[in-house]
This record gives sequence, structure tokens and C-alpha cells, in this order.
Amino acid sequence: MQLRFAFILPLFIGLFSCVKQENGDFQREYRMSLEIPADANPLFTHIFEQPIASSWIQFLKENDLTEKDIKAVKPRSIILTPIFDNNISYDLIAEAHVSVYPRNKLQEYLPIADVYDPVGNNNELIFLPGLADVKEIVSQPEFVLRLALNVRVTPGSVSEHYLTVQFDVFLN
Repeated sequence: MQLRFAFILPLFIGLFSCVKQENGDFQREYRMSLEIPADANPLFTHIFEQPIASSWIQFLKENDLTEKDIKAVKPRSIILTPIFDNNISYDLIAEAHVSVYPRNKLQEYLPIADVYDPVGNNNELIFLPGLADVKEIVSQPEFVLRLALNVRVTPGSVSEHYLTVQFDVFLN
């Protein structure tokens, strides 16, 4: 029995140990503003979408790169923060999901981050970024940033927020 435990313990430690996030060669940041309505209903999923100019061609030119030089573009950090110093508590959010998709192609959306039952810092909502490679989407002239949000309770007042998404750009 103890021998079996000696083999299982290192396996669990290896699986659940912290892994340092790999940093890309470049970072790209995009921001979407949104307004959570005072009457947001806990029974519905509230969708916020905004077309975003990618400035991808400009990024490539500024860094003397071509499309062939880019290996992958992956989510690095996704944070929801209040625009003004509102007394908003992100505890009112039950779950939220962030995705991107090419303009006019909703069926091709790609999930990039999630948060379930957030706890902790009420000044910002930090999402767990996914591992998806979004190169094909963010390299378009424009893409859509999408936030699907479920609230626990009706907020009672309107609040304005920024959803800030950072991507790591990896070179070949």
C-alpha cells in the first residue's frame, strides 16, 4: 500500500504544480468598453460584442515581420475593470466567457477565457486564459470581441467597464 502511495504522490505533485506561463516574443492588447445594465436579469446570459480593428498589418510592418514569421497568437491576460472608480463588486457575476470571431462569422467563434464563481478582488475580474491559437482571427483587419456574462443578482445600477485582452505573439 505504501509503495503505491509513493508512486501516486509524485504524480499528483507533478500534475498540480504551478507552471510558469510561456511569454511570447510580442504582446498585443485590445480593449472593449461595455455597460452592464441596472436590470441585468440573472435568468439570462448577457452578450456584449464589439468589432475591434486589429492593426495587424501595421504591427507586422513596425516589427519588420511577415505572416510566415508568426507561429501562434495565444491569450495572455483577460481582465474586466470598471471604467470609473465605481463601487462595483464583481461578486455579482456568476460566470463569464470571452471569445473572438471573424467579423460576420459568428459560427466560427473561438473561446479564449472563462471565469466561474469569481472570488477575491472586487476591483477587477481576472479571467483564466485558454490555450487557443487565435492567429487566424486576430490577423484579419477586424475581428469581434465577445463577452457572455451571467449575473447572480440584478445589479440595480448601471456600470461601465473595460474588458482588456492581451495576446502573446510567438515567432517561428
